[in-house]
Amino acid sequence: MGEPSPPARGGREAVAAPGRSGPSTSALLLLLSLPILGFLLLPSLIIVPMSLTKGNVIRFPPIWISTHAFWDFLGDDRWIASTLTSLKVGAFSVVLASVAGATAAVGLHRAGFAGKSVVLALIMMPLATPVIVLALADYIFFLRVGLVGTWVGIGLAHSVIVTPYVFVATQVSLATLNPAQVRSARSLGATNVALLRFVYWPTLRPGILAGIIFAFAISLDEVVIALFLQGPNATTLPVQMFTSLEYDPTPKVAAVACLLLAVALLASLAQLGLSARAGSR
Repeated sequence: MGEPSPPARGGREAVAAPGRSGPSTSALLLLLSLPILGFLLLPSLIIVPMSLTKGNVIRFPPIWISTHAFWDFLGDDRWIASTLTSLKVGAFSVVLASVAGATAAVGLHRAGFAGKSVVLALIMMPLATPVIVLALADYIFFLRVGLVGTWVGIGLAHSVIVTPYVFVATQVSLATLNPAQVRSARSLGATNVALLRFVYWPTLRPGILAGIIFAFAISLDEVVIALFLQGPNATTLPVQMFTSLEYDPTPKVAAVACLLLAVALLASLAQLGLSARAGSR
């Protein structure tokens, strides 16, 4: 029996070729992604130098660099009141959304009935409904119950649009739940409370926290519904920015926008940290 012939040289080159072309392909993909990143980030980053404009008019590029717009924001009672209103609205809507979204996700995960897909579609409907339609419906309804012009009314309306985010994030976490753990806990006599605390909660926690972060960021940024439901004592920060751009376009508006951009960045970093922590377990 003859000795096996060595593999052809061309075969070795065919196997090695992908390894050699990898770095060049990665570099090409990086070069192609830079314009896309610039297109996505530059419009937001331009607000940073605009917030450092010295004077009473927004300029780009700024002639002189100054941080007086940030100090003017901190010293303005109207802007501070709007900030506190936005924080109250965001916290209130997040509490409602986290309870409703997480409960619905767990309930649909454990239940099996014919109309499950219909319930899922109804929960996700606020994401597909135009915000102006929701704002008009909220205004008509809350006007009848006396909640127009209150931060509670804005918080209730915001909870409707942010609940789907908590629901989806919780569902993603539930997808990683091992059914064997649930069966084992039940076979050992675990009650529903113990099952939720020791089996479901460790799995659900990253998703719920991620949903809370996104929900708060969205509530803090929402302007259409808040514009419909605003009042003298219920003006959110985005509404204050909107009206100031129309009647008083000073660098203070750009400074507030820069602060909101920082909040969005921190929310994204927190989400990445939660994802990395959940993946390491």
